[in-house]
Amino acid sequence: MNALRRAIGFALILLTGTATFAALHIDAQRNYALARQRYLENSQATARAAAKTVEDSLGAIYENVRTLTYLPSVRNLDRHGTNLGEEGRATIQQIYNNLANSVSISEVYFLPLDFDPDRFDPVTGKLEEPILQFDQLIVNARARVDAADQQKPGKLDDQSLVRPPEEIETYEYHALAKQLAWLKVNYPNSSSIDGLNVPVIGTKELITCDNTDFIHSGNDADRSGFILSVPVFAADGSLRGSVSAIMLTSALRKLLPGSEYVIVNSGYGFESDQHKLPTSLAADTHSFTAPDPNLIYSQVIPLSLNDPRSSWHLWVGFPNSRFESNVDARSVRQFELSGYAAIVVVTLLAMACWHAIARSMSLQANAAETLERRVDERTAEIQHLATHDILTGLPNRGLLADTMDEALRSLRGSEKLAVHCIDLDRFKPVNDTLGHPVGDELLRAVAGRLRQQAGETAMVARVGGDEFIVLQLLLDGDDQAGALASRVIHELSSEFSIQGHTINIGGSIGIAVFPDDGQSSEILIRNADLALYKAKMEGRGTCRSFEPGMDARLQERRQLEAELAEAVANNQFVLHYQPLHDAATSELTGFEALVRWNHPRLGLLAPSEFIHLSEETGVIDGLGEWIMRQACADAAQWPLPVKVAVNLSPAQFKQQGLALQVAAALAASNLLPSRLELEITESVLLAHNEHTIRTLYNLRDLGVGIAMDDFGTGYSSLSYLRSFPFNRIKIDRSFVSLMCESSESRAIVKAVADLGSTLGMTTTAEGVETEDQYRLVKENGCTDVQGWLFGRPMPASDLPAFFEAPRALTV
Repeated sequence: MNALRRAIGFALILLTGTATFAALHIDAQRNYALARQRYLENSQATARAAAKTVEDSLGAIYENVRTLTYLPSVRNLDRHGTNLGEEGRATIQQIYNNLANSVSISEVYFLPLDFDPDRFDPVTGKLEEPILQFDQLIVNARARVDAADQQKPGKLDDQSLVRPPEEIETYEYHALAKQLAWLKVNYPNSSSIDGLNVPVIGTKELITCDNTDFIHSGNDADRSGFILSVPVFAADGSLRGSVSAIMLTSALRKLLPGSEYVIVNSGYGFESDQHKLPTSLAADTHSFTAPDPNLIYSQVIPLSLNDPRSSWHLWVGFPNSRFESNVDARSVRQFELSGYAAIVVVTLLAMACWHAIARSMSLQANAAETLERRVDERTAEIQHLATHDILTGLPNRGLLADTMDEALRSLRGSEKLAVHCIDLDRFKPVNDTLGHPVGDELLRAVAGRLRQQAGETAMVARVGGDEFIVLQLLLDGDDQAGALASRVIHELSSEFSIQGHTINIGGSIGIAVFPDDGQSSEILIRNADLALYKAKMEGRGTCRSFEPGMDARLQERRQLEAELAEAVANNQFVLHYQPLHDAATSELTGFEALVRWNHPRLGLLAPSEFIHLSEETGVIDGLGEWIMRQACADAAQWPLPVKVAVNLSPAQFKQQGLALQVAAALAASNLLPSRLELEITESVLLAHNEHTIRTLYNLRDLGVGIAMDDFGTGYSSLSYLRSFPFNRIKIDRSFVSLMCESSESRAIVKAVADLGSTLGMTTTAEGVETEDQYRLVKENGCTDVQGWLFGRPMPASDLPAFFEAPRALTV
């Protein structure tokens, strides 16, 4: 009763404090919303005022540039611009002064119709320039008159075609010429112009220079800007040339009240100094074509300008930090935080007082409760030891059986129960190399990860050394079981850190589901164990669900293992050979030996159906030796210099005498070592131990070639090319098959071919099946090709006829 009264007192104090806290929060939020609304209204008014300023300035520029194109003094200019009278100069100078007063114009040019910045001007003795630069109107005109009166050089040299360094404006003049060319194509006369909608074209981020610094360093970036070009038509309507004005980005930004504004013309691709935006703005505002939803205030304001080709906008974006530093927002937050602190202090003081009063009332009751609790804890501990694994604390086999039987009886409707049998991969080497204390701690860590992934609707039990079972209640169908198994496999494949050791294991899982895969706990566990065996047989680290035929397939596998052990002794294997050709000449260069099992019961079996099994059972040692001897004996009968390629299994490298085995096969067949090539996969070098590397060098010392097969499908192929000097790289067929559709595959094939050429290695493209694929591997630098286009694997008995046929050595 004392505990109840104490709890009620604490609850009332907390309830009062919470209510006060909530009332203060609601009031603060209302005041904060009002401050935000005032801030947004002020921001919008500021943005529209800035937009009006920019619009007026750009409008004045457009109006004055168009005015220049209608002046008779501009329309009647001769080729060298020397026929301007005083009145014409005065009129043009007045318009230019209007443009210059806008602080956004750097230069204004007039270009004749045939302006070419790369052409030598015989009048001035320099590369051609615009007729007029309006801010130097008088100087330019007089310079041309003086140049016309001077004696022209009798012979031009290379130096006479180069502008002096102080007059270099290469990028500027070429941009002007490109825009003039566009006008020639699209507006050759004024008949295509509707009213005052004179076409305007622009180019962004122009870099001009008028000093020698750019020649050596390229430093003239503050001259970036936007070129505006408008056509000039003669009285008869024909195109005379163009007037171009340069608006500097730095000058345009002076029209803006702050760095949160950007002048944008997406049609021309123009943005005014995007890189100078504050770092507090969101990174995805680089396009500036729409408001940024991540900012407290952002807007795109259209500017009303008479530009027929593209529209101008003003992008505005204020970061949240700007509002947070606002006086209204800051005062609201400060008042709110002060109120919260006061409420917390008062509530804590009230709780401390109530705790002191209640403590004296509860001491007497606690003594009796403590004795009763200790008795209950000891009883529960004894019961737990009887039903749980001592090492991991998980339920043991007995508790699993009881829980599973009870769960099966209590299932209703569409509910199902999944049984996950989990076996750890590569656990035994941990015990053998690091000791049982490390292994025990690893099992505890595994148990923790399994409990975490199982959640509340599943039970985890340990039933053996490294064997676990998870019971999972399925409420939404069988997909839940697969999802849990995938999470467990991913979690167990992550590395463990145990006593300073980094350990990588893994797990395989078999699943059986009630009622589909069994009606009792014994049958469900047995079927889940069969599915687990299937998962481990297919490479470990996987999950398999029970299928009715698994028991039969298990028996079939065991029978196949027994038959495989007798197959080598009974000479049931044969070799087929697939040709390899030179990519450039189509000349036959060799054959790859491919083994087949002539099974008395199942017929001719491909390597994929028995090689992996032979590696697991150890039969690969005898089978590999037979393949080597038979391939060398067959190749010795072929015409020179046709080679034979033999694949080596990673399991063969565990032998101590592999190099002696190859030497014996060469000696028995009298085959030249240079006509034998041994193909290995990346998995041979995966361990990268001293024995493997030494064996490879011993094989190379025999004079045979070494090829890296299926290159590009592993994780570290480039490092392997560096660790051992291969003679050949075989590019995996998965890249070759996609070359016609995928530019990425073509790029990979070319990169490997170039790498092989650099390292002095030949490159073979595998799986060439069409003429287009053959053409592409040739074009991308492969030296040899192999595939069905040139021939499928054939028995050795077919080769004599193959060699005797016309053009046998070329395709």
